[in-house]
Amino acid sequence: MARSRSIILARSAQSFVGFLLLLGIGFITLVPLGFLILNSFNTSQLGQEISWGFEGWRQAFGAPQTIKALIYSVLLSARTFLGLAVAFLVSWLLIRVRIPASPFIEFSLWMAWFLPPLSVTIGWIALLDPHHGLINVLLAHVLPIAIRLNIYSFSGILWVHLTLLTVPVMTILLTPAFRQMDASFEESARTCGSGPLRTLRRIVLPLLWPTVLVVTIATFIRSLEAFEIEQIIGIPAGIYVYGTRIYDLVRWDPPLYSQAMALSTIFLFVLFGAVLLYQRSSRHHEFATVRPGGASFRPALIGKWRYFASGLLILWIAVSIYLPLAMVLIGSFMKFFGMFGIEKPFTIQHWAAVLGDPAFTQALQNSLILGFGVAGLGVVVYSVLGYLILRGRFVGRATLSLLVWIPWAIPGILLGLSLLWIFLSVRFFNFLYGTMFVLIFSVILKDMPIGTQMFKAAFAQVTEELEQASRVSGAGPFTTFRRITVPLIAPVVVSIFVLVFMSSIRDISTPILLATPATTPLSVLMLERSVAGEIEKAAVIGVILSVVAIITAMVMRLLGFRIAAEPV
Repeated sequence: MARSRSIILARSAQSFVGFLLLLGIGFITLVPLGFLILNSFNTSQLGQEISWGFEGWRQAFGAPQTIKALIYSVLLSARTFLGLAVAFLVSWLLIRVRIPASPFIEFSLWMAWFLPPLSVTIGWIALLDPHHGLINVLLAHVLPIAIRLNIYSFSGILWVHLTLLTVPVMTILLTPAFRQMDASFEESARTCGSGPLRTLRRIVLPLLWPTVLVVTIATFIRSLEAFEIEQIIGIPAGIYVYGTRIYDLVRWDPPLYSQAMALSTIFLFVLFGAVLLYQRSSRHHEFATVRPGGASFRPALIGKWRYFASGLLILWIAVSIYLPLAMVLIGSFMKFFGMFGIEKPFTIQHWAAVLGDPAFTQALQNSLILGFGVAGLGVVVYSVLGYLILRGRFVGRATLSLLVWIPWAIPGILLGLSLLWIFLSVRFFNFLYGTMFVLIFSVILKDMPIGTQMFKAAFAQVTEELEQASRVSGAGPFTTFRRITVPLIAPVVVSIFVLVFMSSIRDISTPILLATPATTPLSVLMLERSVAGEIEKAAVIGVILSVVAIITAMVMRLLGFRIAAEPV
């Protein structure tokens, strides 16, 4: 009788918590969304009397630039599937095969995603500018025929995205799932005569399908609203995408908010289609790969091919990551970025100017507060949401899962605009404007889909038998969650912490409209220096931002691996 009463109380408490979460998440996600949809029909300018109509929609989708931008967005987003194939193979080689130099390769991929896209893209410009790029200059002296590699092109944008963002971040998200997977599944397949590739396709991929699906959909959605790289190397080539088109509309004088919000509303339908696909597929493809009774983690065997694979990956990393990073570092010590032909090209004056600037000191402090605030609070919020969506037994669980995805329907710059409007127009929230809380809240909201869904996929790999055994032993739901479930997915927890930390301190589009001079983070300061033509100072900030991120990543990864190795 007592146990039945405790079970009823536990379920009632879970339903109450679920209801509060549903109410809270619904409010913070639907209000900005409602603002965007409603104001896409607002044809008036700020400060004018409100008038309604479809003029914004007609003008937005009647412009050839918009159609062209949407086509380029779709074509460039196809890199997701190429990146997935590469990242899945690389993750398998790093974790399940354990090729030589795998720690170096894995950390290099982490570092690639940590690096600020703005500064690294500038590094590629210094290398592949069709007229003055270092590689083109060297090719002109070596080859008898003229070959010009042009970074200002569709292939240039694709290359930078794949090497700097797509493949590294997909590998970062996939490796924890490979690390948790019981190798006995693969061993059983090999015992039955299956080769490495067949085992990878028929056993490993289906077992990791929930994580693969989340990573694919998340990367595809984010690729549709890419902004920084396209803004720098796409605009000179006449290549506009979804994000840069919206940015132009917002910066127009006067701003064309209704057109920008009409484009953002269209993105919502793409999101809903992706979410429905995910929910339908993951419902029938969830497998527990962490089981009671121990697990095997013996590496797969591919013979001497291990050394070939390792050498190929090291060569690719050296060319695609360390070469542009070296150009950014060297460029920060140059009088004029990328100009090697001038007399005495090197100087430290840009470093002295940046380090002596009070705006830099304040921005560095703001970035650290933003990064650790978002990562610390985000891990707690995302883990609770992911667990309740997967394991919860309350009405509205499916609705909560759908609400979590909604922030991805709003590009970062428009999410910032909608929140700015809310904080300024609603008197109850006025006192929050100009505080770090606004930035932390906006970035937690922006990263909620990927963080929650990654936690959900990780929890799906832990069989419920372990949690049931804990409850039978007298542990409550919270204790079981804290002492059993979370430690089993410690690598994922650390990965998401670092992922969210880096996302917050290098994000530009979300905080750019919310930041004040007192709350400007390093990422926004770097953009301001770039726009002002101070590329050398922007490179200095980019180098410092990368060093801060890499040191943090090293500490957190080492801590995460130690936690993962501790017995539960």
